[in-house]
Amino acid sequence: YPPPVQVIGSLLNAIFLDMLDYDATNMRRYNELLKAVPPGTAPHLRHVDVLILRPSRDLGRLAREFEARLPTLLRFLTRGFGTQETQSPDALSLLMFQHDYVNALLELGRKDARDRRSEIDAFLTP
Repeated sequence: YPPPVQVIGSLLNAIFLDMLDYDATNMRRYNELLKAVPPGTAPHLRHVDVLILRPSRDLGRLAREFEARLPTLLRFLTRGFGTQETQSPDALSLLMFQHDYVNALLELGRKDARDRRSEIDAFLTP
């Protein structure tokens, strides 16, 4: 059986991330449908651009790098749930609010935004 932390991570991903993907997919479908509607027949509807930004690194694996710095009791609990037995402890990445991990997330976000700056600029420019 998979370790509890892997099951919890999968559930949290299903609740939070899968819904975002679902919304983006639906928005793309609505945009395609709008292309087929004759102009002026649906004045209250308009095309909405979609830009999906994802981290360039697996956040569960990044969290694992900082797990050793957690307070002893919390580290004991997380490892008891199997964070060392899974490839990517996603639940840990969603629940860890440790200062150095949050700083690493911010830096990763800045780097990813820099790497996709032209795409972001094009999305934000009317």
